[in-house]
Amino acid sequence: MEDHLQQLSKEHIQLTKNVEDELKMKIKDLEKEVDKQRNMILDVSEEKREVIRQLTFSLDHYRSGYKEFQTFLKYKRHAVIAL
Repeated sequence: MEDHLQQLSKEHIQLTKNVEDELKMKIKDLEKEVDKQRNMILDVSEEKREVIRQLTFSLDHYRSGYKEFQTFLKYKRHAVIAL
């Protein structure tokens, strides 16, 4: 009976160690996945910032062209009225 209890105790300890090892491996895998996702988020964030910079530049460019066009029309109108 004593031997059987010792055997069960050893099996219990081994099972506990196996579960612990398995959980540690899962934790490492999940940490790697979190790091991978964090890096992806940072990359996408930088891409978004770059797109915003490009859009801002484009808007400024077209706004400037629009203002020039308005000035041109204003000048043309005054020239036509003067004739």
